Amino acid sequence: MYRPLFERLDSMPAAKTRALDEQLEATMREMGVTFDIARDRPWGRRPWFCDLLPQIFTPQEWEPLVAGIKQRLRAFELFLQDVYSKKRILRSEDVPIQPVLGSSFFRHAAANLPPPGGAYLHLSGISICRLPGGEFGVKHHYFSNASGMSYMIQNRRALARVIPQSFQETSIHSIADASTNILEMLRSLSGAAEPTVVLLSPGPGSPVYSEHSFLARRMGIPLVQGGDLLVLNDAVYLKTVSGLEKVEIIYSRVSDQWLDPMAFRRDSLLGVPGLVHCIRKGTVAVVNAIGSQLADDRSLLPLAGNIIRHYLGERTILKSLPTYWLGDIDQREMVLADLADYTIRPLYGERILMGGDGLRPPAEKLAEVRAEILENASHFVAQPQDCDADTVCFQDGKRAIRRQDHILFALRLGNGDYEVFPGALTRVSTHETPYTSSELGGGSKDTWVQVGFEEEPQEPEAPRSTETAPPTQYVTSRVAEAFYWIGRYMERAYSLAGMVGVIESLELEELNPTERTHYRPVWNRILPMLEGSGSATRRTISNAPGRYRLTLDIDEPGSVVSAILRASKNAENVLETLSLEAWGVLSLLRDRFQKTRFRPDAPHDALTSSTRKLCDFARALIPQFFGTAECTMVADGGWKFCEIGQLIERAAITANAINSISGPLLQPQDPDKSEHATEIRLSAFLRLLNSRDVYRRVYQMRIEPAPLLELLWKNPVAPRSVTRCLRGCAARIAESEDVRSPATGRSVAAIEALIGTIQATDWDHLLRGPAEGGRKLPLQAKSEELLVRVRGIHDLIADGFLNHQIHMRHETQPLFPNA
Repeated sequence: MYRPLFERLDSMPAAKTRALDEQLEATMREMGVTFDIARDRPWGRRPWFCDLLPQIFTPQEWEPLVAGIKQRLRAFELFLQDVYSKKRILRSEDVPIQPVLGSSFFRHAAANLPPPGGAYLHLSGISICRLPGGEFGVKHHYFSNASGMSYMIQNRRALARVIPQSFQETSIHSIADASTNILEMLRSLSGAAEPTVVLLSPGPGSPVYSEHSFLARRMGIPLVQGGDLLVLNDAVYLKTVSGLEKVEIIYSRVSDQWLDPMAFRRDSLLGVPGLVHCIRKGTVAVVNAIGSQLADDRSLLPLAGNIIRHYLGERTILKSLPTYWLGDIDQREMVLADLADYTIRPLYGERILMGGDGLRPPAEKLAEVRAEILENASHFVAQPQDCDADTVCFQDGKRAIRRQDHILFALRLGNGDYEVFPGALTRVSTHETPYTSSELGGGSKDTWVQVGFEEEPQEPEAPRSTETAPPTQYVTSRVAEAFYWIGRYMERAYSLAGMVGVIESLELEELNPTERTHYRPVWNRILPMLEGSGSATRRTISNAPGRYRLTLDIDEPGSVVSAILRASKNAENVLETLSLEAWGVLSLLRDRFQKTRFRPDAPHDALTSSTRKLCDFARALIPQFFGTAECTMVADGGWKFCEIGQLIERAAITANAINSISGPLLQPQDPDKSEHATEIRLSAFLRLLNSRDVYRRVYQMRIEPAPLLELLWKNPVAPRSVTRCLRGCAARIAESEDVRSPATGRSVAAIEALIGTIQATDWDHLLRGPAEGGRKLPLQAKSEELLVRVRGIHDLIADGFLNHQIHMRHETQPLFPNA
């Protein structure tokens, strides 16, 4: 089965293989698949590495693995239920007390805590490798945290895009339904008719945040962080833009010790205070159950056979990799006698103290590790170095020998049995690291499970429920805020790129040197305003180096590239709700700016050429992003806040631009200046706002101040009109069915009041009005007033929807029901 795949890749020219490798990496980046370990990319994460050659399991290899994994899960499920209640296995002395009750993963708060559905392990992983004898063995348990499942699915999707012909020649099992099966399992754990299920993540700081985003998106559930949840009246609630929504099921990807600062670590900012109390009350279920992390303690690996015999009375099907707990003096002395032959690891996690690369460590390293073991021996285990099999990979267009292991995943079914998904995350070492672990820089392979020739076709599933009413979709305040700023930053980049491009044309085509000198200060004043006051900035649009920095200087807070990267950062935080198509466009835009070297000392002609190309690219891709998102995303409250952010930013930029020219351009103090000169300046101003053609289409006349103000403030159809932008904001807030908070009425009323003020303003009268007593001209005063009110809409929306304000819904039980 390997031969045709291997020979096809091996016979390709190195350039073609390298091109496929790059295509696979680009596909992963487009899909948003990352594993961030080095933190060496301040605005982006490392794309996930997947090899072109898959790992293939035959039915003869796969069936014993499935049987062995199911046996282990059944035994360790009974073990967890026992040690958190009667502790019979400890009393029988089949397992020593110290590795269990002395484990840092034994949670005293979990004692007699009801596990969801009566079980601790619902979604689990297990790492296997080739033992020296050639058979498969267990390297590590990931029973409490099935990390890597999304990468298994994503590898399959990406490889199918890049080399689809390989799948047409091979009969393998599908893993497409894995996320659906997980969701059905989670929903089955609640007695509610329509339970609210959320995925709790540590947040974007987690190296596997893209996995959390993918699983949440595939299951259609909110991805939340600890700050998105709160405990009220013995129940857990989700903070949404429409108020509090009760949560029944939490799929947690946060370690037990961080889940509840009232029960575990008090310095935790990742969990939910009071969560354990709610579990004890039975109002919420957490999967996997608190306390299940004990099953992943490496000191229990050598005791797996005892646990299986004690609870099941069976022989071990899948042996463990020889593992020695160094807290035992006899095992410790044996390992220290031949320390160079072992890999030394802590009881949990992917860190390797020494070994794991097949190389003999130097004497200095041996002495250092020996001292650390003797200082805290019970925190480490030892495993033999020669435990990972070799495999063939294709990297940089060349064939290479790498080490590999595999993580398999299993799901608990309603009848208490387990389903092992027919795939795996095969981890491989890379040219950057000799380790297979993803956290240590390892890569991966797609993993195929071959369909046996005599395998009977699966029976069709029983018809599912015919109810078509979808579960309620909730938009958290955090997600709404991220989308809001995506809209604002993208519109800011779009407007600024347009202004820079127009100035380049004006400098070369239309204005004479005198006019350029006079109006360069005005151009600087109409730049988009920054949201932070006091920001250090060198922004100028009046010369070629300034425009280049304004386009590509990452240290300039008001540059095009800064706005694009900030929009991308916010998008990374909501990948579970952003469509892959829209993310692909945004990734393409971000990558183009990131890959362009910032060279401010280049000749002016080179700066001008680079500035024009980048601004043209931004002006083309940003509308494509909004159009793609509009066609591919669910029109829920999350996306509407992106549109609201876009419209508010556009209104603020327009209002700021009008205010900046209300004195020097619309009311020139020099009586000798001709009307033609004024028209040229107003024409240039409208070009900066991409509104000159709109003006001509609406008014079909020369550009004059009063019609210009009417167009940009009042016109109901002009794209740049402040009134049109504000009406669009009000409509999107009012029409959102899931936005039912009191802030809805307040926001709409304030926006309508501002629109009324704008519509009632007589711009022609203000233009003729003289200044009185040294005060500002009436037009200037009115422009400043309206600018402040336009910018104030942001505060109104932020306070009402984005800043985690708690709005009590009518059906929410009061805190003191008898008061």
